[in-house]
Amino acid sequence: MPRHDSDDEPDPDEEDDFEEEPQMDRSMRHAIIVDNVPAVPKEKTEKLKGVLNKFFGQIGKIIEGGLELPTNPETGASLGYAFIEFESEAVANLAIQKANGYKLDKAHTFQVNSFEDYDKYMAVPDEEQEFEPPPFESRENLLQWLEDGHARDQFVVRYNEETEIWWNDPAKPTQEPLHSRKHWSDSYVSWSPRGTYMATFHRLGIKLWGGPSWKCLLKINHGGVQLIDFSPCENYIVTWSPETDQESALIIHNVKTGEKCRSFQGTTEPGAEMPWPAFLWSFDDQYFARLGDDCIYVYESATCKLIRDKDNKRTGIKRDGVRQFSWSPSDHIVSLWIPEHTNNPAKVVLLELPSREELRQKNLFNVADLRMLWHDQGHFLCVKVDKHSKSKKTLNSCFELFRLRDKGVPIEVTEFTKDTTVHAFAWEPKGLRYAIIKSEASNTARMDVSFYSMGSKYNGRISLIKTLEKKQASGLWWSPVGSIILLANLKGTAGQLEWIDVNQQQTIGEAEHFMCSNIEWDPTGRFVASSVSHWKHQMENGYHMWTSHGRELRHEKKEKFYQLLWRPRPPSLLTEAKEKEINKNLRLYSKRYEEEDAKVKLALDAGLLKERQHQSALFEKELEARRKEYNALRTQRIELRGGVESDAESAYTVIEEEERENIEITEEVIDDGEEIEIGGD
Repeated sequence: MPRHDSDDEPDPDEEDDFEEEPQMDRSMRHAIIVDNVPAVPKEKTEKLKGVLNKFFGQIGKIIEGGLELPTNPETGASLGYAFIEFESEAVANLAIQKANGYKLDKAHTFQVNSFEDYDKYMAVPDEEQEFEPPPFESRENLLQWLEDGHARDQFVVRYNEETEIWWNDPAKPTQEPLHSRKHWSDSYVSWSPRGTYMATFHRLGIKLWGGPSWKCLLKINHGGVQLIDFSPCENYIVTWSPETDQESALIIHNVKTGEKCRSFQGTTEPGAEMPWPAFLWSFDDQYFARLGDDCIYVYESATCKLIRDKDNKRTGIKRDGVRQFSWSPSDHIVSLWIPEHTNNPAKVVLLELPSREELRQKNLFNVADLRMLWHDQGHFLCVKVDKHSKSKKTLNSCFELFRLRDKGVPIEVTEFTKDTTVHAFAWEPKGLRYAIIKSEASNTARMDVSFYSMGSKYNGRISLIKTLEKKQASGLWWSPVGSIILLANLKGTAGQLEWIDVNQQQTIGEAEHFMCSNIEWDPTGRFVASSVSHWKHQMENGYHMWTSHGRELRHEKKEKFYQLLWRPRPPSLLTEAKEKEINKNLRLYSKRYEEEDAKVKLALDAGLLKERQHQSALFEKELEARRKEYNALRTQRIELRGGVESDAESAYTVIEEEERENIEITEEVIDDGEEIEIGGD
């Protein structure tokens, strides 16, 4: 596909479009109109003003000369209403709330409205006007990339000052980026969780891009923004800036409109590191939550207000000493970790929201550290516990595995031998297995990789599948569709890569990527990229593209390479049962795609052959032209060589010489008396 360089390539001045020109505030939102004020004669107007000043002055500050009591120009009597200006819009709104409906006496009940409401209602025409809807403006299909006929995936790469969007098409030996720009982002880029938007960072805020033309879809003002986080369904985006007042440095925005939903406090101390993500979202964007002091604040996304308790009050979930929490990826359930305190054991608690019902609790002792790891479909929760010995000199690990789909949420415990440390844990996506990397205290350099099965989603039992000993691995990367796992050693510079088919329990591919710092599977599990980022190493920057079985497809070296990120895909619309049916009959479906692949390969081979024939024809044409030119100069060559016909073969004598040399001759008598000659050229 041809390279697409946009005409509206951003320049440094473009960032000014984040902010509008400052405008003088000519509104009267800080003023109110009070009706049903007593109509009094001229001599009593000052007394009435005093009454109104006293009453409304208790609500908020009235600006100097801000109370106006209109009077009849002939008699001086008041007309039964008043205008009052406060120091701010907030005070005016409070006055409307408190004074509207207030009974001054039996005959007078205040009716209070905003001053701007007067203009709004006066602008209503006396006659009804037919509504004319605004002209329809069609938007680009933001999911068009999913309609690709070859089911290809896209990825973004950042290097130097370049940002490029690519199709991953291993069938094509040479490719051009789908879209590219210089200075597209001031720092890094980020995909939204479903791949609809790509976010870029700028001095004045964030921009979201998408669609076939990669136009800017939304601008979000937040000066100095450094961190962002999308909600799982892409309805909201959280931004944080260290340059703004930390009282409101965290802002939640609506992705569809760009409107600010609510701001929150950022860091509590100047220069402190910002915990990220600051909020954790429920799987359906209905709730978001944040850890507080001895409590968890859970908010409704639609209102940005705390959820209600059993007394219908909006409060946080109080748990003394709570240190960590995590959402289930599929249910409105949170897991909490409360460390040990005095004589109280550590606890892991499962809560259902918004009811706050406690589903399960487990007490733990001698806990040094704890991590909660959810299965991606929410079937299981693994609590990885590092326990210290009584002497507190050694650590060993164990797993507390919660089965969320069984009644009562039963827990299975996996214990390891003394002094065993688990370095990594990873659930198999869309599966029932998990993998771990472990070592013994006696030999911390030796890493063993073990695979376990949960047996079943319901009423299963944990079993060890296999242990692979002495592996060079620091991390586990499952394919997004399961079955295949990539073991990678990203510590140091070795960069060993090993692909394992867990179904067959065998290695299906091995490779090395020197200084490898990142591993990224594509969303379909067909390809995986390994890269060396300039942020970690200043040498050997670039990336390798591999198949799911470890065959290298391409190697790109890029100076100052920073990122390679696959574009995520939205969740499948198929049910779990339908996906199982497709996997069962995959060979029937694969025939069609194998035929298409064969046609593509044949077309590529034909195109390559045609190109070679074309190049050969050009060469023969050039050769024939040179021969004619050479023959045309024959007479000049004869004259220059004194009449000698140098083109004829008979004018030359070929002398062949052959030279032989014996390097070494050795004679040796062996046991049976036979003589052999050993020599070499």
